[in-house]
Amino acid sequence: MDAFNQINTRLEEYFRKLTGGGKASLRLENPENPFEGGVNMIVEFRGKPPILISGASSGERSVATVAFLLALQKFTPASFYIFDEIDAHLDPYYVEKLGDFLKEGGQESQFLIITLKPEMINKADKIYGVYMRNGTSHIITTTFK
Repeated sequence: MDAFNQINTRLEEYFRKLTGGGKASLRLENPENPFEGGVNMIVEFRGKPPILISGASSGERSVATVAFLLALQKFTPASFYIFDEIDAHLDPYYVEKLGDFLKEGGQESQFLIITLKPEMINKADKIYGVYMRNGTSHIITTTFK
């Protein structure tokens, strides 16, 4: 229960940051015996009523999933993470928020993000571009100060 509570607290915090004021929480289906039931996630986006995550749009589910993954990451931290198009289903507003959040978290961990979104690229300290010429991959890099 200690792990569940810590992850739930982080989820609430991260979801609020990623959505600009939304709410999210984990709820046990069977609080008296947590190992005999599942876990539901309740999300509330600004200006909308609270709903089960299963009833949210794909973009909203993506935002909630990212918040949950980051809450898990904080519970069992590592020094290096690779996210492959974690922002693929996010609209520009949420990509911008996620970029800010990861930049802030970059003080504790290093994040390698594979993305096609300019909002995320604009937050990067260093960018690696991969392109193909004559059947061979080439890499270019740039650093932002």
